[in-house]
Amino acid sequence: MDRIAFEHHLTSPQGHGRRPTGAFNASAGGAACCDEITVAVSVEGDRVTDVGFEASGCGAATAAGSAAVTLARDSAVLDAAKISPHQIAAELGGLSPGKLHAAELAADALARALGAAVRHRARVPQPAETRTLVAMSGGVDSAVAALLCARAGETAAVTLELWADPENDAERSCCSASAVAQARALAHRMGLAHFTIDLRDEFRAGVVEPFIAGFTAGETPNPCVGCNGHVRLDAMLDLAERLGCASLATGHYARTAEVDHEHGPLLRAAADPAKDQT
Repeated sequence: MDRIAFEHHLTSPQGHGRRPTGAFNASAGGAACCDEITVAVSVEGDRVTDVGFEASGCGAATAAGSAAVTLARDSAVLDAAKISPHQIAAELGGLSPGKLHAAELAADALARALGAAVRHRARVPQPAETRTLVAMSGGVDSAVAALLCARAGETAAVTLELWADPENDAERSCCSASAVAQARALAHRMGLAHFTIDLRDEFRAGVVEPFIAGFTAGETPNPCVGCNGHVRLDAMLDLAERLGCASLATGHYARTAEVDHEHGPLLRAAADPAKDQT
């Protein structure tokens, strides 16, 4: 561990106490771990124009917040979305296992704030026909989809946060904090930009509340149809457009068959009926 780099960020933290104009902020940590970092990100076009942070708890949280600001400020949006806990730790000259948690919190807060800022403010001016946005859940299928897309061309990844209940979410749930972190870690290991989009309000209003109302009325609701049709796909397609991506990919298990160029490929049942997702 390089004490000089760590002490520099601890005693002269970059962006500490700063809330840029028009910034979007997000927090990570809290009562459970005693450390909390809040990062505020301002985005214009395809660049991160300013970053600030607040931190409470141990000194490593302040140093990690400063390192995150240093790495993200004035960077391209797609580069900022590649910042990982290991990069933050490297900016600090390395961290001991006991302090690495601070880098993880800073990276998580930065990713969430960046996701909100990009969703509302970003606009990559030069779309790329070979750039793809891939939806990653943290599972195997979406990871394979991301790998295949990365081999074919430039790829960015997105994970949607639809629901969060710390008391009841299973550790492997698609909505758990660990699943989001796992998807982000996988994307970063592949060298991909990763965006976390918070859709909890939209999911509650567009899926949970109609499901409860329908069930109460004696109906048999299909929440997945509402979620895919009105919450998830719309948000991801909008993000793809903002990032200049020509296509959106998912890791659903199915087959396609070419029919004709006018109507595009035909969706076919998967080879394994037990895993079919058509």
